[in-house]
Amino acid sequence: MNVLEPALAGRPLDRPLLAPRFAALAAEVEELPLETFLADLGRRARIYADLARSLRVDVLIVNDADEAPDVLADLLRRARAVVPEPTLLGVTVTGPATAAAATGEPLATATRGVIAAARSAAEAGAGVVFVVESGEAPEGYARAVTPLWGSLKFFRAVGVLQAPWAADVRGPVLPCVTAPLERPHALAVAPRDGSPPGSTAALITHTEDLAGHVPVRELQSAVARLRP
Repeated sequence: MNVLEPALAGRPLDRPLLAPRFAALAAEVEELPLETFLADLGRRARIYADLARSLRVDVLIVNDADEAPDVLADLLRRARAVVPEPTLLGVTVTGPATAAAATGEPLATATRGVIAAARSAAEAGAGVVFVVESGEAPEGYARAVTPLWGSLKFFRAVGVLQAPWAADVRGPVLPCVTAPLERPHALAVAPRDGSPPGSTAALITHTEDLAGHVPVRELQSAVARLRP
């Protein structure tokens, strides 16, 4: 069972899971240009696995931006082979509202694309899928994305909606916001911030990748600050 499933059912976890975002910052560990690092899936998987072990993360987020579904699926399979259990693998995908606003396509069309990408990731081993929205929630959003949450649940992956208005969307999804909620939720903190003492969040992550915000030498302390 996915350890985040109780939170979807409204039950608190014993402690929050840590899901730091350092997929892009990991390039600096290898002292490589980001594009070169991202293109080498084997190296990425190996470095991510080493960081997951040394930093004691609960959810290893393997990307910071959308990648072709087949590339991301390949990366996930490589990571699953070297990342020790019980660490969950996580991915981020651009949400349908943000995608629709960027391309001008209908929300329903954008949602189908996100469902395909999320499903591919879940099939390849992602236990957590972060759906990241940056703009306003369009009319009919909750209804449009209902199949997305259902598809992830079928593959025993947990959907996390990271958006300013995530708390307003109901269903089998974990809202990820920047201030504590009274119900189970995920909490996103700025790269140099820490989680508030006594946080009751089920999962704690960053608002964005640490690359460009935290020097690689400070990665360990940045992750440590996520612990309540």
